[in-house]
Amino acid sequence: MNELVTVSILWVALGSLVIYYTDKKAYNEGMIDAIVLHNKGQLTYSTFKDEAGELMIEMEVAPDE
Repeated sequence: MNELVTVSILWVALGSLVIYYTDKKAYNEGMIDAIVLHNKGQLTYSTFKDEAGELMIEMEVAPDE
């Protein structure tokens, strides 16, 4: 029983590390894509307030020409 708990904890820890590094990489790649699109003029955005008064951002990505 003790070995089962140890193996389970190891699998959860390994899964957590994989998820962390995968999400970190995806976030970085998304930020780079947004910067490139903005510099090319394909990414436009504007701010507005919703019904509750919260500041929102509306983004639009133009098609690649």
